[in-house]
Amino acid sequence: MELRVALPALLRRFPTLRLAVPYEELRYRELAPVNGVLSLPVTW
Repeated sequence: MELRVALPALLRRFPTLRLAVPYEELRYRELAPVNGVLSLPVTW
């Protein structure tokens, strides 16, 4: 629920926010109880 509020607010605050690396280079957690990326490099 927090992400439903936080992500749109973040994108409104930083409208040029984008990935700093190609999507294909993102590394994901494996065998973790919570899914997600290991890091999320962004630029604006």
